[in-house]
Amino acid sequence: MNKTLKITALGLVTILGVSGTGYTAFAVDGGSTTSKGDVTFEKNTDPSGPKDPDTDKPVEPTDPEITPPTSGPLSIDYVSTIHFGTQKISGNDEVYYASLDKLKDTETGDINEKPNFVQITDNRGSNAGWKLTVVQDAQFKNGSSELTGAKLKLINPTLKSSKKTDANTPTASEIVLNPDGTTSADAIVAQANQGMGTWFDTFGKDVTEAAKSISLSVPGDTAKIEGKYSTTLTWTLADTPA
Repeated sequence: MNKTLKITALGLVTILGVSGTGYTAFAVDGGSTTSKGDVTFEKNTDPSGPKDPDTDKPVEPTDPEITPPTSGPLSIDYVSTIHFGTQKISGNDEVYYASLDKLKDTETGDINEKPNFVQITDNRGSNAGWKLTVVQDAQFKNGSSELTGAKLKLINPTLKSSKKTDANTPTASEIVLNPDGTTSADAIVAQANQGMGTWFDTFGKDVTEAAKSISLSVPGDTAKIEGKYSTTLTWTLADTPA
């Protein structure tokens, strides 16, 4: 019975579609329509925290003298503390090399040696670029004694990021510091449309190269006394490459 009714209804439509002047057009089944989708972005002010430059996974620094991070969507997340260890007093010109950084894997608990590095995150969403500079605030000092003529150098800069492409990679420079406390050196410059996301500037592409990538040159005739000599470096992140 259902089949008979269906055929009868179809015949009725055909008959009703006839007029005295011809045939009236009827809409076919189907057609198209549109729907909408949207997403709203806001500035990301969550701290990124230190990460492994090679895996981008969170790590914990093992050095108790950790550099405090800056806040905001454009931030310095981490800077390795530079240690040259304990050295014997020498009357010769000497070059000392910084120890490698040691980072603890938060998942496994393993401690791994890594090149010393600086970590920057840009979550502003402006793609405006940025610049990182550094100043050596004073000469290495031990009380009133200072390492006159000593030179601190950071070479073999290597930029790493999971977001890295030829187009969006900033420019990293070798750093030779003047201990006058005012002369800044460019570390990384990200032009417009570069440097978005998290970036690592490692001094040495791997631990082998990194072993001789940060050096302290001390003249032999510089007076030295027993004890620890230290200095501070001030890293400044500007929100424009200019």
